[in-house]
Amino acid sequence: MGVTNLETNMVLPGDEIAVAEEFEPGEGTYERNGLVYAATPGLLVLDPENRVARVRPFNPPAELKMGDIVYGVVEDIRGMMATATILAIHGRTRQISGQSEGTIHISNVSEDYTEDIHDKFRLGDIIRAKVVQVKPSLQLTTAEANLGVVKALCSICRGPLELRGRDLFCPRDERTEQRKVAADYAELRLFVPATELGGGKVTEKHRSDRGEGERGGRDRGGGRGGGRDRFRDRGGRGRDGRGSRGPGGRDRDRDRGRRR
Repeated sequence: MGVTNLETNMVLPGDEIAVAEEFEPGEGTYERNGLVYAATPGLLVLDPENRVARVRPFNPPAELKMGDIVYGVVEDIRGMMATATILAIHGRTRQISGQSEGTIHISNVSEDYTEDIHDKFRLGDIIRAKVVQVKPSLQLTTAEANLGVVKALCSICRGPLELRGRDLFCPRDERTEQRKVAADYAELRLFVPATELGGGKVTEKHRSDRGEGERGGRDRGGGRGGGRDRFRDRGGRGRDGRGSRGPGGRDRDRDRGRRR
């Protein structure tokens, strides 16, 4: 097939589109017995300069970008990180291309202080989150009122949990569990524009890089209240760095004077 210019035609899977000696198979194509075929319906693009044949899909997969509102399932909780597999982008029906696994740092879980990330998420929870970073790794946040868990199952019987006040209640086991729930947990707003759920805006707080030990988490080796105890364990040093003499300090000074 001699081609001198870039050509674009509609093709269907299995259509013969090029000879392998003239064009290498590119995206959306495959080679068999020296011929190149379309692997997906779309527009054929023959690039004679680079000698590559490609098929551009009619409905290309959606690419994640900062500010997107996404839905995912929590697959792993470890240390101060929760990992979720992205299932969909709010307001779009197309399949997601590229990386589909994002992480939520404990500092991006809630608007309030989070001591233990296990109190906010459980494995299998369906969450609504916002993309705050795409590269080099996909980072998410649920630290807004409209973000968080939108569907959760009981940790014991795996039945659906109902919202009761600020907690989730299992009517079968008559027990409550905690989560960081979205404001519309009981009546999901699935068909409103993403902007009404906070989409499109990424604050500097969420974009800033954080080390894993900067905030929250039992992995730090204690809760908030441990600071003063650790201070006392060092010997009760004051702000000027001098240690307190405590009981018996003056007696030791007198003994030194007698020895002199």
